[in-house]
Amino acid sequence: MNRRDFLAVTPAAPALLQRLQAQIQQLPIISTHEHLLPESERLEQTPDFFTLVSHYLGNDLTSAGMPAAPRSWADFEPWWRHAQHTGYAHAFKIAAKDIYGIDPISEKGIAVINAKMAAANKPGLYQSILKDKARIEYSVLDDYWHGDPVRPDPRFFVLARKMDWFSSVRQSSDMRRMEEVTGVSITSLSGLKNALERRFQQSLDQGMVTLKTTLAYSRSLHFAVASEADAQADFDLVMRGPQPQPPRRLSDYMFHHALSLAQDRSLPIQVHTGLQAGNSNTLENSRPTLLNNLFARYPKVTFDLFHIGWPWPSETAALAKMFQNVTVDFCWMWVISPTAARRALHEMLDSVPANKLLGFGGDYRYVELSYAHSRMARAGITRVLSEKVQEGFCSETEALSLARLILHDNAARLFPPPVA
Repeated sequence: MNRRDFLAVTPAAPALLQRLQAQIQQLPIISTHEHLLPESERLEQTPDFFTLVSHYLGNDLTSAGMPAAPRSWADFEPWWRHAQHTGYAHAFKIAAKDIYGIDPISEKGIAVINAKMAAANKPGLYQSILKDKARIEYSVLDDYWHGDPVRPDPRFFVLARKMDWFSSVRQSSDMRRMEEVTGVSITSLSGLKNALERRFQQSLDQGMVTLKTTLAYSRSLHFAVASEADAQADFDLVMRGPQPQPPRRLSDYMFHHALSLAQDRSLPIQVHTGLQAGNSNTLENSRPTLLNNLFARYPKVTFDLFHIGWPWPSETAALAKMFQNVTVDFCWMWVISPTAARRALHEMLDSVPANKLLGFGGDYRYVELSYAHSRMARAGITRVLSEKVQEGFCSETEALSLARLILHDNAARLFPPPVA
């Protein structure tokens, strides 16, 4: 047997695939990660064709060479020709076809989509798309545009909040702003810790069910254990004058303090690992193995590793296999690369206990695209599970149980809605 034969996946029989597809299509699912605006804010906007292009398809258009955000077909079409087969483009095409009836994407279709989006932009939009079409029971919402924690609409969302601000201070004005919003005086390291604790409680009061961090966009995910004396020295440095970067020992110390608060509450943390959004960054900063030292130090904190750590999904799988408190989250992944997501799910079903796999998070700002992503996730998971049945890895009944775990039950256990 050559290597190519060994790595090949056994295609599922069409009848098996259709049976599983019919049942998995009807499952209620939970989205582990969204950036969706409140419906009221969405209705105040005038979204159009290029609104949908902007997230995430615009990144691929830029990667292809597009010099600026498009506002006309002439701006868009030369770069669309090169990017139209990516995962981001596929989600865009699904949204355009299923919700607004446009297929294929064309210059004439822009006016049609714009008119239909305007007509649909009214109360009930989120019910229609998130609940009725996508069958998303609820989503974990990162409302990063809100400085202060705001309780989200419980019909659609539970709340994730970041404490990254407290690990990113680099000038005294940062402290003054923290004082304003927390009511805590910050003249020393202990004051900064107290402000973080207050912000943590403010977030809990608004229904926070999980911490989240995106520090991998600005620094390495290795958080060393810093002494209080070293952190205080960095605090003093910041108070003496602006620093070009947040001092590392203070950043590390405050992140560990946030984790200690999460551990006291048995609260999970969602960690951005792998690919960063946009068109430039330091990819190595987000490597999931950089977090290794935290898993044993905080055994009561579940670390939910976003985006399967792609392009390092095997490392993420190994961490989830080794540590009881590490889970693997496929949010964003089905639109980054459907093929890579399927390949990773095949591997993880072989290597990671199934109660540690979270199958879907839309990771979009617009409900049309979250719907499209949910369709891609269902299709990818169905295909992988049907291939697993065909290979004798599991029975058809077991495949359906796995689908429920991956698409709903694991997320429901980890991110339950707060008690009213």
